[in-house]
This record gives sequence, structure tokens and C-alpha cells, in this order.
Amino acid sequence: MIKKNERLANHCTYRIGGPARVLFLAADEREIIAGIEIAKENRFKMMILGGGSNVLFPDRGFDGLVLKLANNFIKIAEEKENRAVVLAGAGAPLAALVRFALDNSLAGMEWAAGIPGTVGGAVRGNAGAFGREIGASVSRMRALEISGKGVAPAIIGKEDCAFGYRESIFKRNKNLVITAAKFILEKGNADEIAAKVKECAEKKRVSQPLDFPSAGSVFKNPEGFFAAKIIEDCGLKGRSAGGAQISEKHANFIVNRGNAKASDVLELIAQIKIAAKEKFAVDLKEEIEIVEA
Repeated sequence: MIKKNERLANHCTYRIGGPARVLFLAADEREIIAGIEIAKENRFKMMILGGGSNVLFPDRGFDGLVLKLANNFIKIAEEKENRAVVLAGAGAPLAALVRFALDNSLAGMEWAAGIPGTVGGAVRGNAGAFGREIGASVSRMRALEISGKGVAPAIIGKEDCAFGYRESIFKRNKNLVITAAKFILEKGNADEIAAKVKECAEKKRVSQPLDFPSAGSVFKNPEGFFAAKIIEDCGLKGRSAGGAQISEKHANFIVNRGNAKASDVLELIAQIKIAAKEKFAVDLKEEIEIVEA
């Protein structure tokens, strides 16, 4: 499905962003390839979009093609005595993967309860919580590799994914487009898994400002520090710029309190980085992706 001049605010959790020149909704790998080819033929710049839960789009929008992944299948690809291999499309919501694992009494994804976004986005940024990261459960990835010769499928083993703290090869190499992921999950007790899912979701509900649109944690935690603590100790908790505010509940969240613009969020990001540098000599690095127009 192709849409022109589609407001990107409708496709991200921040509810911020102007129109995309072209939005291409791809339901399977064949359509993903078609979207890439359209961008190449028209010399459009291109970005891949999943659930839009970790991005800040410009107020002016995006003068190119946004390829939104909607290949949302999840299935058991292989089953052994004590574990199963689960195959999930890059466009599958992470919440759906958590639910699928729970429904099949598979342990290993409980920590992701309450985290928005898609499987592809989570793997790309090696999403994590409570000391766990999604890369730990990955066995292999299916991707499309874009080159001057065209688009070719690629199978990438876990060791080649180069997972790090909120990092992976897919984040560093823009020519690799994730299409699906395989996860190894252990068989477990359904009641214990359900209890852990409930516990993790409740911890997020209590500690995070889920009542306002946001893109989750704005900054990565520097080694030896917590970004939220740095921001709070700088006295910035609750500070506003336009319709954006540094959350009073969790200082590493900048929330949209109503009609916020990307420029408002960027103003607060700049203030935080300056204050952290001056007070703690720490260079905070963004965890969210700031998209250029």
C-alpha cells in the first residue's frame, strides 16, 4: 500500500512529525523488496519504520520514502524437548511475541512485557530491560542486503549480529533490512511465565509515564551512570519547552503533553546534554533515533 504526504505523527508513539513524501506499507518480503526498488528507481532517500516507538520525526516531515514493515507473522519453526525456535516477522509487535511465548509456555521474553515497538526494531536496537537484552535470545536473522547490484536475501548468524548495548550490525549498516528473526526460547511453566510477565509490565507501569506519548528512554545509560539520575540531579525534571516536558515521573523520558513539536523535544535534549556535561562531565548519547528531514 502506498500513501503520499502521510503524516508521520500517525505512525509513531511520540505523535510528532510532518508528512512523508511516500509511505510504503509492506506486508511481506516481496513487498519490502518492491518498496526498496521504488526508492532506488526514484532516487528517494529511504528509512525503515517498525512501530515508531523509538523515533523522533521532524516537524517538516521526511522528504523520501518511509518503508513501514507490516510482516507480522509469528510461529514455531522448530520444537525440541526443552526448547523451541520461534520465527517472527520484523513487523510483528514485540507485545505479540511476548503473548505468543506465554501462550506456548515458552520462557525468555517476559522482560519485554510492556515494551512497545516491533520485533525488527527491538533487534536492531538490541532492546532490553531488567538486565536482559533481546540479542541473548536471537539464533539467526533474515535480512535483505541492498547494494549497487540490487537487493539480495541474507541469513545472518547471531555472532555476526554484533550485539552490544542498544547496538547491532543492523543499526550500523543501513544497507541491511531485517525481515525476520529466529529466537530460541526455553519451555517452562505457564503460571510462572505469566507471573513474570505481569511483574515486568507492572514495574514499567509504576515507573514510566505511560499516560503521555513518548519514545521511551531518550538517552543511553553512560557506563557507571543512570541517565535518569543524571538528568534529575541536574534539576531538570519537569522542565518544559512548548508542548514537550521532561517527565516528572521518569527523567529520561521526554513526553508530549499536547501538540508538542520535534523542535520542542530537541530543545530539551540540548538543554539536558549541556547540563550533564557541565555538572558531571558526561556526554549523554541519544537512544532514540532523530530522523533528518
